[in-house]
Amino acid sequence: MNALHTTLSNLSSPAVLFFILGILAAAVKSDLRIPDSLSSGITMYILLSIGLRGGIAVSEKGIGNLFIYIIAAVAIGVVVTCVAYFAMTKTGLDSSNAGSIAGHYGACSSVTITASLVFLQQTGAHFEEFVPALYPFMDTAALLTAITLGHIGLKKETVKEGDNEHKISTILKTSLTGRSTLLIMGSFMIGLLSGAETTEALLPFYNNLFSGIFTLFMLDIGILTGSRLHEINQIKPVTFFLALVLPPLHAGIALTVAMMVGLGPGGSTVLAALASGASVITAPAVMKDTFPKANPSLALAIALGIIFPFNILLGIPLYYQWAMLIG
Repeated sequence: MNALHTTLSNLSSPAVLFFILGILAAAVKSDLRIPDSLSSGITMYILLSIGLRGGIAVSEKGIGNLFIYIIAAVAIGVVVTCVAYFAMTKTGLDSSNAGSIAGHYGACSSVTITASLVFLQQTGAHFEEFVPALYPFMDTAALLTAITLGHIGLKKETVKEGDNEHKISTILKTSLTGRSTLLIMGSFMIGLLSGAETTEALLPFYNNLFSGIFTLFMLDIGILTGSRLHEINQIKPVTFFLALVLPPLHAGIALTVAMMVGLGPGGSTVLAALASGASVITAPAVMKDTFPKANPSLALAIALGIIFPFNILLGIPLYYQWAMLIG
């Protein structure tokens, strides 16, 4: 399957078309909305499905074999956050905004991860199902790195040393107990402890319905994205350019690491999705508390208005083609 065919197939897939429908609904100011309770339930289902299947895969592979991949995820989180931070400082952004945006860039997007899984399923590509469970390790490493870089850039201590330790613990708590992380890791542990045989009766629910429910998920995300597109106007051209360049750059870093640790093209694509996405869940909460002078709408405009549409429409099939070439 060549690159053009892969991209066109992705653009015409039901999930992407539902995403575009959501954007159009927001653009024409339609009253189309996914009720908050239903949206929350759909998100829970998606994350539980990802974690459960990952846990089952690790139970068959062996938990001891996962350590090298955890180290790889942490390393990627640190590196891509550093790249984003120093790139943003070159555009003239102050350290607070650069740190905030870098935190959003480095932290993971559960939506992008899920989209990559659906894409691979549609193309019939095999992938290591434990890779999505690396989410919290890359996410936490990225947030801590962004905070460290931001504070170094500000060249001043805003808190006492003892308070700083408390602040780090607070960040860890926010990262590790947030909804996305808790659902993925909780269901991952359930799958790991229960194994394939015990969870066999659950798999039709978490496997067979996944693609259909994901289309509703993408419709909801499309509406949210469309409602924030007007905020792109506040982004400087050079920052806009970097917002498009950094996701594939981060994906390239992840693909290189994936090749080094022995992941196949499918697993490498998922790892690239982890690295190239931008968080709209854990990062906004942590960055708002850490950098109160940063403009939160700027980071969210980049995440929802540029990075997410790029990855969904073009990025994921591009990363898969790169993974195929490297593999």
